[in-house]
Amino acid sequence: MTTGDQRAIHIFVKDVEDTYLHLQKRAEVVAAETPSEGHKEQIQLVPENPSATIGFQVPDGPPPADLQLEGPGTEGLDIEQVRQALQMRWEVFQNFPEDLKAALKVGTLEAVNKVLGEMDVKVAEDVVEKLDLAGIMSFVSGGIRDETGNVGKDEEDEDEETPEKAE
Repeated sequence: MTTGDQRAIHIFVKDVEDTYLHLQKRAEVVAAETPSEGHKEQIQLVPENPSATIGFQVPDGPPPADLQLEGPGTEGLDIEQVRQALQMRWEVFQNFPEDLKAALKVGTLEAVNKVLGEMDVKVAEDVVEKLDLAGIMSFVSGGIRDETGNVGKDEEDEDEETPEKAE
């Protein structure tokens, strides 16, 4: 090209044009493979096991001025710490968007998932973290689960006694 040979210029221009066409076609293919706006990543709450449920306890309002602790297990609680926890729970709830507050008041997992699905993933993850932190979201297992480890042993003892009674 520096010596003025016209063949080199022609080869160079052809190479640039071919590269440009290749990049243009590749960009079209990538754009076609990219999911459309209807298929965005989203957060959905799902219980880990089929017998578990996810529930929502929405605060009615800020803690009352004359807060009283009643019932078993409240003897050792500091009323000011309880008041602060209830206030924090209320403030977290109040800072949620209106559509999320409405879904939480409905109390169904489907309503909350619908709102979470419309949010940006990072925002939805932050919301789920706050729901858990404030105690608004709870996981409840269905049925009764005995975690003492003695269930199997008791059943074996009963099986051993049964044949003796039959004799």
